[in-house]
Amino acid sequence: MFINANALVVNASHNVKTIPELFAYAKAKPGKLSYGTFSFMLVYFMDKLNKDNGIDIVRVPFRSGNEMVNAVMADTTPIVFLGLANMIGQIKSGQFTALALNSTVRSPLFPNVPTLTEATGEDYPPPWFGLFAPAGTPEPILEKINGEVQRIAAEPAFRQRNYTDRAVEPMAGPRAEFAKFIASNRAFAARVAKETGMQPQ
Repeated sequence: MFINANALVVNASHNVKTIPELFAYAKAKPGKLSYGTFSFMLVYFMDKLNKDNGIDIVRVPFRSGNEMVNAVMADTTPIVFLGLANMIGQIKSGQFTALALNSTVRSPLFPNVPTLTEATGEDYPPPWFGLFAPAGTPEPILEKINGEVQRIAAEPAFRQRNYTDRAVEPMAGPRAEFAKFIASNRAFAARVAKETGMQPQ
């Protein structure tokens, strides 16, 4: 399993460095700021930020991550919550300012950027990918695959090239921990669905 961290970023020309500064800036410009994201959970997060802090950052729909990046660069939509890997160059060059990461830990690429939990006290499940096998696969085979995946993921060169350099967070560990993680995500999604009235598809 690995986590593909999302980053909340703003065009650097706005001189906003933290989420509290974003709140203050948005209050001074009600309805004038806009954001984009693909994730329903992060739309929920942004809507909650608006409601809890008396601000009005308007959502703009996009068809692709490239469109979002271009919109921030052009400052037509100055805020996006998008996969960190899409914006590494822009953050490093100073074009974008990263305010927080939807991740369980800080990224080695940007150690000064806090996680959402650190920045807001809110705990939002990060986007993740996992390796699955057909139901009924024998336990010894599952354990062997898990062990091999952990061994490969721990190799320094592989880890650097495929995880760190791509802003991906490896989460290799016992299968039972993965099951707990999935259960936690499902519980959170159920709460969001109840609060928003969203119907399961």
